[in-house]
Amino acid sequence: MPINPVYLEPFEEEKFLHIICKSVGGVRLFRNDKHRLYFLTKYSQYTNGYLDTYSYILLDNHVHLLVKCKSLSSLISFLKEKPKEELKSHQQKFLLNEIEFKTTCELQLKDFFIAYAMAFNKSVKRAGGLFAKPFKRIEIKDDSHLINAIIYIHTNVVKHEITKNFKNYKWSSFSTIISDKSTLLKRKEILELFNGKEEFIKVHTENVDYYYVDE
Repeated sequence: MPINPVYLEPFEEEKFLHIICKSVGGVRLFRNDKHRLYFLTKYSQYTNGYLDTYSYILLDNHVHLLVKCKSLSSLISFLKEKPKEELKSHQQKFLLNEIEFKTTCELQLKDFFIAYAMAFNKSVKRAGGLFAKPFKRIEIKDDSHLINAIIYIHTNVVKHEITKNFKNYKWSSFSTIISDKSTLLKRKEILELFNGKEEFIKVHTENVDYYYVDE
């Protein structure tokens, strides 16, 4: 059955997108923390120059990512700085204006999913596809939508009854955002959106209680 176009928003410069990638048939995407760490490491490598990440969460059979696309000029500059022999075919075509910004971004994400799936399958002696196709991406319309999406992502473990304390869940961006440790996340922009760290924590707590704990 065709997927609703609302879940297939194109990558456009400086657009916010909520990306949801699910496994095929509900199989586990991660067997251990080593797999989760590898996923995040490869994600950073593949999205560098393409996307800024505002929040994420890794669950057993799906992943949520809240990202903002880089500008067209920024991506062009990033790719032009790379040695030509290191560029992938879709990156070369993009620099030659043979494919659009949205296409090269989508292909870069697909390359990432393929790279992780191949490494995961080799690690657990598995064969076949790992991620459902196509991966979903929903446009974030405004600041209110952005705030709610960040909260939704961080509290998703409560929704799926993995834990009632989302603040202590290791594989989401929540704890990193409220910490002082170095990060590639857009921490400054996120906390400004919530009017500071205390309000960031407060709004998350109030919303998880309203939507999940007290229902």
